[in-house]
Amino acid sequence: MKKITLYVILLSMAVPLQGDGLQLFGSKKSSEKEKSSDRQERRKKEEVIEDFSASEVTTRKNIESVIPVKRIPNGWVFRDELLAPWESNLPAVLSIIPDTTVEVVYHDDNRTTREGFVLPIKRASVEFQYTSRLTHELIMLDFVNVDFIYSTTNNNDSHFILEGITKKVKLKDTGFPQLTSSDIIKHKVLMEYGTPKEFDGVWHIYQDIISTYKVRELDERNIKVETKSLKVVEKLEKAIDDTYSKQGIEYKKRLMVQGIDI
Repeated sequence: MKKITLYVILLSMAVPLQGDGLQLFGSKKSSEKEKSSDRQERRKKEEVIEDFSASEVTTRKNIESVIPVKRIPNGWVFRDELLAPWESNLPAVLSIIPDTTVEVVYHDDNRTTREGFVLPIKRASVEFQYTSRLTHELIMLDFVNVDFIYSTTNNNDSHFILEGITKKVKLKDTGFPQLTSSDIIKHKVLMEYGTPKEFDGVWHIYQDIISTYKVRELDERNIKVETKSLKVVEKLEKAIDDTYSKQGIEYKKRLMVQGIDI
């Protein structure tokens, strides 16, 4: 009987018991399966995060690509309305200036050519002020008389054309929060016109084939804006070259001698 009992005990030790309830420790295989399952779940979560980040960047790029940047002003723009395009003559611009007490200031801008000729460039300017809820603006419109270079008889107001605009903007006390010049540069200029063509440390410079547009901070509450017509500048240079270069002088002499009978 003792032999039979001993035999049963040895047999039970040789054959492992089955069933989850009878197993005191997990097997090595089941532990490895659980670790593998955990790794797969973590990998899936990381892939989801990566996919989300990639889609977020793509969406942001798509949004930026469909937002058009604002065009550089091609003349005198007031509250997003083009009041006077470049080359508008002085009388026409005077008729739309809100301040009827403005005074036109005329002056000569002497210039020496490559050939050594000193010639006066006839210029005129008009200055007026505008006050809004948040700003106080000082606006100066600059005109130049290109026709005077060809003939001194071209000297009335209609020959002066719009060449440039200078604007000084002073921010009012807005309480809390107080607007500053850097806020205007960041939220107005850079947001609407995009990345400037050049930043020289002072001026944010924009340019297209028609105009240049420059903005700078004077101090915490003052901003200066300069806009200029590249076409009028080119027109002025051509007039000087046509009239005062060696070729221009010879051409003018030929025209003059046509009226002489010998």
